[in-house]
Amino acid sequence: MLGNFFKPKWLHKDAKVRIQAIQGLAGNSVELIRLAQTDPDMGVRSEAITRLSHLPTLIQLGHGATPLADRARQRVIILAATDHHHDILLADVFSWLQNPALLTSIARDNERGVKLRRHALEQLNDQNLLFEIASNDVSKEIQYLAATRLHDLDKLKLLDKQLGKTNKRLRQLLKERIDQEQHAQQIQQRIATLCDDAESLGKRSTWAQEKTRALTLQQRWQETAQHANPAHQTRFDTAIQTFQQQLTTYETEQAQRAKQQAQQAAEQARIAAEAAALAEQQAQAAREQQEQMQQAQAQVRQQRQQQQAQQSELQQHLHQALQALEAHLEAERYGEAIDQHQSLLQTLKETTGLPAGERAFFQRRIQMLTPYIRELQDWRRWGTDQVRKQLIETAEHLRTDDALDPQERAKQVQTLRNEWRKLSQMEPGQQRALWKAFDANVTAAYEPSKQHFNEQAQQRQAHLEQRNTLCAQLEALHAETDWDNADWRTLNNQINQLRKQWKEAGTVGHKDWKTVNDRFNAAMDLLETPLKTERERNWQEREQLVATAKNLLEQTDTAQAIEDAKNLQTQWRISLPSRPADEQRLWKQFREPIDALFARSREERQQQRQERDAHLAETTRLEAEKRQRELEQQQQKRAAWDTLIAQGISNKSAETDSDTQQANQTAGEKLCLQLEILLDLETPAAFQQARMEYQLAQLSESMLSRRELQSPTAQALPLLKQWYALGGMAEEAAQLQTLRIEKIHAQIPEIYQHHR
Repeated sequence: MLGNFFKPKWLHKDAKVRIQAIQGLAGNSVELIRLAQTDPDMGVRSEAITRLSHLPTLIQLGHGATPLADRARQRVIILAATDHHHDILLADVFSWLQNPALLTSIARDNERGVKLRRHALEQLNDQNLLFEIASNDVSKEIQYLAATRLHDLDKLKLLDKQLGKTNKRLRQLLKERIDQEQHAQQIQQRIATLCDDAESLGKRSTWAQEKTRALTLQQRWQETAQHANPAHQTRFDTAIQTFQQQLTTYETEQAQRAKQQAQQAAEQARIAAEAAALAEQQAQAAREQQEQMQQAQAQVRQQRQQQQAQQSELQQHLHQALQALEAHLEAERYGEAIDQHQSLLQTLKETTGLPAGERAFFQRRIQMLTPYIRELQDWRRWGTDQVRKQLIETAEHLRTDDALDPQERAKQVQTLRNEWRKLSQMEPGQQRALWKAFDANVTAAYEPSKQHFNEQAQQRQAHLEQRNTLCAQLEALHAETDWDNADWRTLNNQINQLRKQWKEAGTVGHKDWKTVNDRFNAAMDLLETPLKTERERNWQEREQLVATAKNLLEQTDTAQAIEDAKNLQTQWRISLPSRPADEQRLWKQFREPIDALFARSREERQQQRQERDAHLAETTRLEAEKRQRELEQQQQKRAAWDTLIAQGISNKSAETDSDTQQANQTAGEKLCLQLEILLDLETPAAFQQARMEYQLAQLSESMLSRRELQSPTAQALPLLKQWYALGGMAEEAAQLQTLRIEKIHAQIPEIYQHHR
């Protein structure tokens, strides 16, 4: 009962009391942690979490989807701003810390953990804050990460000016980021220009050229569409749709006009046919009238038939060429369309026997397509010239770029020349001036690569000499080694070192490689023969050790088997290792029986320890039972004393005659006096004389011997019982004796403590 009475409030059975007790507990105390983790009342746990400042515990409690987990996560967010000692744990639960102010604080604070700050930086887009961190942070890694998040071109340039000379890695990053941002701005400017050009479509009356421009703009837009924002995309699409509507209206009108023209052409063809029929009738009449001219007319007819066949074949060829031209335009094969158009014009120009109607038909169709073709030619000529200028600019940049790798430089020079050659084939044009500028730049740009390739040739020759030296060392190693007394481990290390140097040696010329490589392989093969013999001998020796280790499991004396196993382990020596997989397998076979022996030894020790623990537990149980019996006996004695004391107090107030009261008072004073003398206590002044007389009267051998045989406490207990057994006495006398008895109790602890 007393134990429950003195329990701390945080262990009280009432949850309200425990909640009140939380206010007095330290934020990282063991008691508060225990309440937050295990208290049966959810309200107590919630209040404990609110007060808790031990981050590892809060993070542990924060996993899950319960209200307590939510509160723990909120508490983690509050503490994360000031707790710098658990940043590693906070990094693992970074997804909880999605608070803008907290993320800013963590990213800015150079005392926080690098991993946590890295996570925080990855969530920030504030360009001013990122620039501040990239400029001033003490950690170069954090500076670098902050710089990767910058996209403000002015800030990137300023940062490069401030730190580019002192931080090579950051300088390289800033250079890449500046190039990326400049490229992005150029793309955005190109997109804006395309939108402006699209909106200008249809403002001129040259619809064929405008249609070509629209197709070209759409092709260019497809190349940059992935970089366009929704506003630009909407603007461009709207402009194209508007133009398409205007173009459709124009083409409908043109189709109607073409239909009318076709009707007129058909009427003209009908009139021509009638005229031809009339001419035929006249010719027939002439033939009837001039029989003598039949042979000549037959020849004329034959010639006419040949001409008609040629005309028909020519007309078919022209129709096919015209259809091919229209197909090229429809499929947007503009280069083929231009070439086909030129071929068609040349064929029509060289044809002399084509009927006027057919010639007019083809001329009209070609004239309708000519503006479109010319527009394409202009665009292609303009485009190739622009590309040539871009190639010249690229060559100039390549010429001044000192940081470019020579291999990459040569590759880019070759690529530029190939591109120029393609343009020349596509659109010869007048390009001599541009070609001179281009050739001068790419020739100058290739010069560092040319020097580099010369240096590489020299390096390859040096590498060849190095490899020949390694081959000579291997050959000498074989010749100089005493194979009967070889230091195998040292020899193997030397060979491995030479093999490593061979692998690390630089490249050699293609023509020299086979010779030097064959020499190296021959030297290695020569060395491998004795190595293989020793490796097999050592392997067989260790296989015998494995068999011996397996036999140890049959020994019944575990201790002796353990000693034998230790001796076997000292005999395990590897002169030359085999393949790693084989070595692992053989070592495992050797270790398994030895590990089984040690496991058996551990089991035997564990069994002995369990037997000792069982014996100790039994001894502890017997001692506990003995203590329990002694405690029960002590409690019985104390209960008896409680009863005696209560009865004694009741006896003192019992009503009795005056003589009996006087007798009880006298007996009680004597007992008090005996107890005070026995326990060496001070006697009240009124009884000092009686004490002296009693002491003189009791000086006898029997008294002395009794006192020597028993302790004062043991002698006092019977006297106390006698005093409590006394009957009633005067109230004043009873009070005085009771006070004296209480002082006597103080010298007999077990009675005194229980009574109190």
